[in-house]
Amino acid sequence: MNVRGRVTGFTLIELIVVIALIGIILAIAVPNFSQWMRKVQVERQTRELMADLNTARTESIYRKLPHALIMNPDARGYILRRYSSENENRTSATPASEVIATKNVQYLFQKASGGSIADAIMQFGITGYTSTPADNNTIQVVDPSNSGAAFNCVVVSTSRINIGQMAGGACVQN
Repeated sequence: MNVRGRVTGFTLIELIVVIALIGIILAIAVPNFSQWMRKVQVERQTRELMADLNTARTESIYRKLPHALIMNPDARGYILRRYSSENENRTSATPASEVIATKNVQYLFQKASGGSIADAIMQFGITGYTSTPADNNTIQVVDPSNSGAAFNCVVVSTSRINIGQMAGGACVQN
């Protein structure tokens, strides 16, 4: 286009250079974005597990009924249950009780020792205390890409629940 004797617009070479620069920037940014998304998803899954465990604990106190969080057989999710009485059978993964919530997750859960946590039952009595066996008290969210999440494990102790980051085979609580 000619405006008062001057040519305006972009040349083909200028457009190709700009497109090449955009391609280089995207090639650098996309892998970082993918790793960032994995990190966020691991942290979100850890927070949700902690929130659901706290829900089971507080509902046990509030409703004066035992609650449990039961891991799925594949350890990629769990069921939150409310029991009708203190005497109800809670040793099975499928007792006759009310299901409050079910959750399936993207990343696998396991024990801090690396063993399977499949079918593990974390029970909370009417006082809010847990009778969870010691070998089930630390749950790690397994992140195969090692995304560097700020927290990826949950520690369930008798009277409280904390999140932390796995380091040296132990959950370092934040």
